[in-house]
Amino acid sequence: MKQYIFLAIVLITLLACENSKSNKVDKVEQSETVEDLLLQYNQKISNAAKTRSFETIRDLYDQESLLMTDYNPLIVNNDNIKIYYDTIFARQNIKEYHRQTVDILEFTDKIIEIGLFTKVFENSEKLEGKYLNVWKKNVTGKLTIRAEAFGYLKRIDDPTLLFVSEASIAEPKAITIPRELDAYSTLGKSNVFARIPEKTADAYTDDAMYLPFADTIKTGKSVLLDHYKAYYHNPAKIDALELMTYAYDKVGDGYIKYGGFYVEWTASGFSGNAAGTGISYWRREKDNSLRIHRQIGLHK
Repeated sequence: MKQYIFLAIVLITLLACENSKSNKVDKVEQSETVEDLLLQYNQKISNAAKTRSFETIRDLYDQESLLMTDYNPLIVNNDNIKIYYDTIFARQNIKEYHRQTVDILEFTDKIIEIGLFTKVFENSEKLEGKYLNVWKKNVTGKLTIRAEAFGYLKRIDDPTLLFVSEASIAEPKAITIPRELDAYSTLGKSNVFARIPEKTADAYTDDAMYLPFADTIKTGKSVLLDHYKAYYHNPAKIDALELMTYAYDKVGDGYIKYGGFYVEWTASGFSGNAAGTGISYWRREKDNSLRIHRQIGLHK
């Protein structure tokens, strides 16, 4: 009888230990912050680039995912994103890849992450850039990429090395957006034609963050005003401008817009055109207006 009692005590003790371990695991998982999650995901992305293995990150993308990057048109869904990364990974021999998150905005089912990255290649050349990712959250806590956008801190001498023609065959058509958001887009379009720095800067929140093409991150309306004064300093006439919206998400009482642009211009007797993509988060302000709070702009 004593032997049975002893065995029962041992079993109860073991079960208590297992339950304690399980509770600890649950507590760790529940206490994991967004910052912790993004650190893990960014490490996974870095390792994929260094090992040239898109398969290790393929589960981060789905058929809704959008990829926007300098010198490429919009790339849609994980099949085409795989083509892009398989091609780029084959071209780049990365020795080091560092990613640093500098800003996080969390919504009910979305996260906006802004960061900087540095790639160091085997030949010691360095490539520096910035990114804006929109992550989707599901009920299990797993994150997937709704949209990934990244560009570089300066112009690339040979952008053909970063262009993947086979990946952009499924560019979607522009869609209809809410009337309010469309009105602000129309106002922004008129500001581009007017080229008045104060009007352009007024479209942003006081604490906005903008990631422009071939430049560093600009934070704060006063910094943006100086940015647009310098940008508009060179005389140019906008002959035509088209703004497209490919998708949008309602977040809180604002919107995340995924779009593109095409512009024709004339300057000092020369003419040309430019096109690109971008993501903008429009935040509702106290006066009920919408202002751009976070934005990235990319050129094809």
